[in-house]
Parts: sequence; C-alpha cells; structure tokens
Amino acid sequence: MSKFTDYIDGFADKTSTLATGELKELIISAKNDKSEFVRLQAVNVEHWTVMLAAGELTPKGFKRLVSKMEVLTELETIKLDIAAKASAQRLADGIQKHVIDGICKLL
Repeated sequence: MSKFTDYIDGFADKTSTLATGELKELIISAKNDKSEFVRLQAVNVEHWTVMLAAGELTPKGFKRLVSKMEVLTELETIKLDIAAKASAQRLADGIQKHVIDGICKLL
C-alpha cells in the first residue's frame, strides 16, 4: 500500500465525514485522466497528504494548499475544452467533498 492509502485508511472516522474509498478512487482516477492539469492536481493532493502524514506539513498548511488548489482548479475549468472541464470539475467537486469537507474537518 502507498503512504497516501495508509494515511487515509488510518482515519478513525466515527462521523462518516470522510469516504475513504471514494477519496482513493478519486485520486486514482484523476492520476489516469487525459488532462495533464487534472493528473498534476491529483499528484499534488497525494503528495501533500503524505507530507501531512509524515509531519512535514501542518494541518493548517495542508488546508491552505488544498484551498488554493480548489480555486486554481475552478479557474482552470474555464479554459479547458468540454471533456477536460468535466474531469476538472469532478476533481474540484471531489476535493471539496472528500478533502475539504472530509480530511480537513478531521484534522
């Protein structure tokens, strides 16, 4: 298992705020997307999560990076073609649901 997966699986989520399976699937799907932008953002989320798990990034720093990435993703969707927009929007929605509303609330 990857450090990302291990960290996500380690959350004791008694409130069901974080759907770990959906988050892992979102990242896997985004890393295999046709859009270079979407792939890069998935790699970033995974990398930042590993840094958070290793104590190399504070929860506040993690939240700040993810929030900035969410804004960047929304701006990027304006420039992309229809298919890429759909992928970028799925990523943005998933980041909001699983990372900002999930992980960040548990930190």
